[in-house]
Amino acid sequence: MLKRLAFLFLAFTVIAGCTRDDICEEGAATTPLLIITFNDIVNPTERKSVPSLTVETRELNSTEVISSQTTDSIAIPLRNAAMETSYRFKKGVGTATPNTDVLTLRYSTEDLYVNRACAFKTIYHDLNAIVQNEGSANWILQLVVETNDIVDETETHITILH
Repeated sequence: MLKRLAFLFLAFTVIAGCTRDDICEEGAATTPLLIITFNDIVNPTERKSVPSLTVETRELNSTEVISSQTTDSIAIPLRNAAMETSYRFKKGVGTATPNTDVLTLRYSTEDLYVNRACAFKTIYHDLNAIVQNEGSANWILQLVVETNDIVDETETHITILH
């Protein structure tokens, strides 16, 4: 009898101990991704897809973030433990003339408490973007930082003209 009471008490404690705020709800505020759109250099207001785009980190053990997609916009993460993130943007992967440009992003970070279940999210301030200059070999011809603060994923943060 004592074992049954102990089991019921334990089961009740476990069930009552899990409250709704222990689960991070879908759609809750999280660390935003960097939104990049690609536009035509001739007509900067028109979107222009990048053929066979691959984006990978520039670290020693690089990681592919985007793998050979033809797209006019992407969402990529920034490192929240550092003040800089560098990516290799490869255009035309798998073709006879692939072209790689290095994009370096510099920023400051701020951690904001969301709630007990979701913990913290990082937002980014003072965004600055630089393309490594390769002269006429660059396929990224111009960068436009649309907003210096990355707080959500509802708007374009950087426009790349190519």
